[in-house]
Amino acid sequence: MKQHKSQMQLLDDAILLLEAKRRKDYDDLKAQFYKTSESFKPINIFNQTVKDFRELPEVKTNLLETILSISGGYFSKKLLLGKSNSFVKTILGYVLQYAVTNFISKKVSAEKEQ
Repeated sequence: MKQHKSQMQLLDDAILLLEAKRRKDYDDLKAQFYKTSESFKPINIFNQTVKDFRELPEVKTNLLETILSISGGYFSKKLLLGKSNSFVKTILGYVLQYAVTNFISKKVSAEKEQ
C-alpha cells in the first residue's frame, strides 16, 4: 500500500510541475504578444524607421541620390517642354525625364565609386 501512495504523490507532484510550467508559458506568451502588438503600432513603425534612417549613412546617401536624380529629370522635363496638351509631347516629356533621371543616377553612382 505504501508503494501505491508514493506513486500517487509522484503523479501529483508531476501534475503540479506541469501546471506551474503551463502558467509560466502562458505569462511569457502574453508578454510576447504585448511586445509584438506594440511593435506593430503605426507610430512605433514610424519611429523605428526614423531610427534606422539616422543610424545607417548609406540610406541617407541613397535617398539623397534618388531625390537628386528624380528631381533633375522632372525639372529638365518642365524646362524643355513645359505644360503640354499634346499626347506626343507628353510621352516625349516622360521619355526625357526617364533618360535624365538615369543619366544623373549613373553619374552620381560613378562619382561615389571613385
